Amino acid sequence: MKRTLVLWVVWGLFAVAVTRAQSERTGILELQTSSKPWPPNSSGVVNISATIKEGFKIPKRPSPKLQIDATPRFEVRGEAMFIEDGQGKEPDYFNAFKPMSLQAVATRPVEPGRYSLTGKLVYFYCSEREKYCSRTVESVSIPIEIVAGK
Repeated sequence: MKRTLVLWVVWGLFAVAVTRAQSERTGILELQTSSKPWPPNSSGVVNISATIKEGFKIPKRPSPKLQIDATPRFEVRGEAMFIEDGQGKEPDYFNAFKPMSLQAVATRPVEPGRYSLTGKLVYFYCSEREKYCSRTVESVSIPIEIVAGK
């Protein structure tokens, strides 16, 4: 009887850990975005840099994916590809990432104001200390500012 109870508790903890990793923001792969404000009916560049939280690794296969949702106001040009910056000690894991740039083009007249591009970031990560790997899907919001023309 005790053996069954112990197995159930261990399985229950594992199931909770997997569910949490897939539904909450983990912050293991952290994105920082920046862009300069641009005038209405124009386009601008959004710069994105990614850092890996200390104590974790991001495997190269499958590679992380940043998917930007379609929006009626903006068209995003360019691909959000994660490219390794320098080679690390472990060939199966990313060492660091090169910054990426995406161009956002207004597809119709846009009033001055603050907008955002939404999407999701999907990636696998491994904990070096706790020796486990998991997958996560995180919501992302990329701010854009349109300013009145001068």
